[in-house]
Amino acid sequence: MMKKDRTPQTDFTPDRLPHNRWELLKDLALHQTRTLFATSLLLVLFALPLLSDYLVFSTLISMAYAGGSAETSIFALFFYGVLISIPCIVILFIGLAGSYQVAKRLCFLEGAFAVSGFYYGVKTGWKKAALMGLLVALSFALALIGSVFLLFTAGQSPIWTGVGIGLLIVQFFIVATMGRYFLSQEFVYANGFFAMLKNSFIFTFVRLPINLGLFLLTPGIILVLLFINGVTAYVAMAVFALFDSFGVLIWNLYAFSIFDRYINKDHYPALFGKGLFKKKEE
Repeated sequence: MMKKDRTPQTDFTPDRLPHNRWELLKDLALHQTRTLFATSLLLVLFALPLLSDYLVFSTLISMAYAGGSAETSIFALFFYGVLISIPCIVILFIGLAGSYQVAKRLCFLEGAFAVSGFYYGVKTGWKKAALMGLLVALSFALALIGSVFLLFTAGQSPIWTGVGIGLLIVQFFIVATMGRYFLSQEFVYANGFFAMLKNSFIFTFVRLPINLGLFLLTPGIILVLLFINGVTAYVAMAVFALFDSFGVLIWNLYAFSIFDRYINKDHYPALFGKGLFKKKEE
């Protein structure tokens, strides 16, 4: 069953529709720039707790390093900072529900208003988004706390430390990618939480190399910048504040191409290639 909302639609003549999702991405980036920037700024409101947590604890950890504190004290700061980030990530995912709703309407050329669309997405999708956000947050906590612990206790086993950190990063990549597919499904199909979770797991492995490339692009670049140094962290925050909705749009467009191939073609033909030019059958 498909979900519907009441946001007004925009008319497009069939012959002017984009022929593929790459053309659609370029068209939306050029002609819906204001909506995308506005959506990014709205999402920042839901990211403020996480950003605040990062700023406070990164400062405390830097001061502890500079003051020569014991490794146990520094690890404790990492631990509590990551622990506090768990509910902050859940809040961020509730905001992402709004972003994905706006992106969905843009991708389907249904017409979207940033504020009303964002509000509708948060209002109708917050429960499932919060549950998925909790899974991603726990995965992130495991990856970061586990990696820091392994680094502090590496001792004479640097190879096994590297293997352990690698596995922790891989599990976070899988769960975070599942989160992207989950949110892309939420406003298209009226499935239950576990059905969407199962689909997300399958889609994560269907096109694993491309998923990895997209993950490295968004949110990978922001995550890397956050952990390099203080200057790059502020760059990351600025990039997130202005362009995160563009990343959501890219993930949505790619996810919809996957849904067309594995779901819509056989089960929801009305959704197949929605928003794209369809050649008339003779």
